[in-house]
Amino acid sequence: MNDDDPFADLGETLDDANEQDDSASSQELAETTTGSTSEQSVTQVEDNDEDRDPMEDTAFSYEAARQRPFYARDDTIEDFDSWLNYELERELSIRGYQNIVVREMTDALLRTVVEEDLVEEVAERFEQARNDAISESGE
Repeated sequence: MNDDDPFADLGETLDDANEQDDSASSQELAETTTGSTSEQSVTQVEDNDEDRDPMEDTAFSYEAARQRPFYARDDTIEDFDSWLNYELERELSIRGYQNIVVREMTDALLRTVVEEDLVEEVAERFEQARNDAISESGE
């Protein structure tokens, strides 16, 4: 481990954890995608693209996703989780979508930030947090 970067070995740690969780991941994929533990039914749904219903079937499988750690303050994470689970999921449900999974909502969110070129907005939030931290420390 590098003394300057306490997270330098994080990738290795995550790789080891992912290898240990392979069997749990397969079962979670089956349950999340189809609502059952039958991996065979998941494969059948993925193999028959013409039979897929965008209102019921997920856009991509658990295996196609890559999990990344995000570091944020507790309040920010709580607000994000609340927004994701109650606002976004509710909106998707109102639009008629079923089997809504976090990986799809997160993917859509990240694509929106990139595609809508929200650099200025994100930079402003960054600056605001820095200025707030300085103001709070001076009190």
